[in-house]
Amino acid sequence: MLLSVPVAAQPDTAAKPNRRDTTRVVRGREVVVVESSSILLRQARSAQPMTVVDRSELEMANARDLSDAVALSPGTSVRQYGGQGGLRTVSVRGTSAQQTILLIDGVRYGSSAGDAFDFSNIPAATIEQVEVLRGGDAARFGANALGGVVNLITSAAGGTAVRGGGTIHVGSFGDFAAGGAVRGGFGGNRLDGAIHFTRASGEYPFSYSEFGIERIRHRHNADFSNLFARAGWSLLEDGMRLSASVHGFSSERGTPGAVVQGSLEQSQARLAEGDLFGIAAASFFNAEWMGTIGGTARTNQLRYDDPESRLTGPAGTHSRFQRTEGSLTGRVRRQFGSDGSVEASIEMHQAQLNGNNLDPSVGQSVARRQLSAAVAADWLIGPLVANDELLLQAALRADLFSDVGNALSPSVGVSYRPTDLPLRLRVHASGNFRAPSFTEQYYLNYGNAKLRPERSVSVDAGVLYQFGERFLADATFFQIATSDLILSVPRSPVSWSAANVGRATTRGLELGASGTLLDGHLRLRLAWTQMNAQDRSGGAFHGKELPYLPRQTASGFCQAVFGAVRCGLTASYSSYRYSLPSNSPASILPGYWLVGGNVAYDFAIADVPTGLRAEVQNLFGTEYHVVRNYPMPGRSFRIIMECKIP
Repeated sequence: MLLSVPVAAQPDTAAKPNRRDTTRVVRGREVVVVESSSILLRQARSAQPMTVVDRSELEMANARDLSDAVALSPGTSVRQYGGQGGLRTVSVRGTSAQQTILLIDGVRYGSSAGDAFDFSNIPAATIEQVEVLRGGDAARFGANALGGVVNLITSAAGGTAVRGGGTIHVGSFGDFAAGGAVRGGFGGNRLDGAIHFTRASGEYPFSYSEFGIERIRHRHNADFSNLFARAGWSLLEDGMRLSASVHGFSSERGTPGAVVQGSLEQSQARLAEGDLFGIAAASFFNAEWMGTIGGTARTNQLRYDDPESRLTGPAGTHSRFQRTEGSLTGRVRRQFGSDGSVEASIEMHQAQLNGNNLDPSVGQSVARRQLSAAVAADWLIGPLVANDELLLQAALRADLFSDVGNALSPSVGVSYRPTDLPLRLRVHASGNFRAPSFTEQYYLNYGNAKLRPERSVSVDAGVLYQFGERFLADATFFQIATSDLILSVPRSPVSWSAANVGRATTRGLELGASGTLLDGHLRLRLAWTQMNAQDRSGGAFHGKELPYLPRQTASGFCQAVFGAVRCGLTASYSSYRYSLPSNSPASILPGYWLVGGNVAYDFAIADVPTGLRAEVQNLFGTEYHVVRNYPMPGRSFRIIMECKIP
């Protein structure tokens, strides 16, 4: 999917244009149509709540990878299986990791047949901006958008002057990273590239209880290495924009399992993954029309070895998988002056998985083909009374699949600004679905080829208020009702299978605030979520809370600037949650607070702008588990040095 989002052109006193908002350049009531990778045109104007985190905020929050950036948004939580090398998946509004879509520069990364993405594979140093759209919207974003959408912006807009820089850091538990980025251009051409290498031994100490005796051990087989790189090109001329980019990573890690009574599961398990993702697009436009054609291609290779596992046979588990995916998209938009726009699109997707641990009924290869068509409209009405403004949004999408049936997804939203107040009221509702992944359908001794897509209805309503020009606060109530949930169910004492057996309802309240105070000397971001996710399947666990979803979460940071010195404080909170669907007292995981901090100093070396930053995470050495029996690191430190090409 190639992303393209409209905006009406009347000036909005409740929002300032985002610095990357180039899809619509607004000059009074004149609209100039160009292409952009940002889903955020005007944050306050959308009918759905959004959170935008830029590069400077990632530094303030001690972010190490993409998961840390997403965690700054209300309504999100990160499930972590250990330290830096552990798997990190994201949940939005209590949905599963497979129910959230990842976009890279506005383009969908991965097909509906893919599994949850490990957000630790994208280092924070390569990120310019992260945009989190909360709430389901399969009509605009396609299959699997039940909880929300994460859009990763990898390159900042700029002119032809050569700019860039490099970073290097060292830290606790063998943490080391180095990388650099550069961008520039000539004429209408823009070029950019980045490369980043990370490694860590991951051998942090933790305490555990072994038959009632407290002991200290080190996390073994937890090393991690990752090489991430990207390159991009674009050409912007009168009435035309061409672009192409490629993103890739190669990672290898140990995957230690749970620690149970001093025994470490999967103590020799190793995972290696390589991924390459390419994007190409061409847009042609004038003041009224824009047409876009584009395509994506992706290949992913995964190798997993665990000589101690007996899941696939007595010789251990040795899995080899190669996934190839491709898509073609055509899109046409008609802009009706400053009043609104109508857009139609058609998409074709192909996904194939080859592997040695698929169900014998399908051999060593499975494939899925998908055809999608969508129409979307955004219309600005007003002023109706006293300079108010009403924005209506509607979309409808049809998806045809070769193996899991079809789906029709509607969405509708309203955003209203009464009079000239810097206030927005918004309501959004959508019907969404998630197609089962290849793993859920065909993995050896687990898959179920008869799975149906998950279905959900998502509704949210909220208010956004802007204090002055630099501070936003918002509150949103949401509800997601999901049916045909795909869950793992036991089919024997030693084996499990995927099945459509679940229903769930999630309700919650999100609060967020961000901005700058004291003439820019104080910057902060706060997020808080109250949520109740319940099993509504009608069985023994009906009315119970879903596992690993805390009732309350909070996160935030603040930074004070004193000339060339910046000091920051970070904090996050997760309340208690259950590790089992029965919600038994023994399955309660206690809540925890994590506090961190940083101090940075900017100076110059031979006229080269340079920064030095020291960070501490988990300042008080809190012992906690995000997932039961997967201990997390205690206090850790990191020192970062960054040089920039002005």
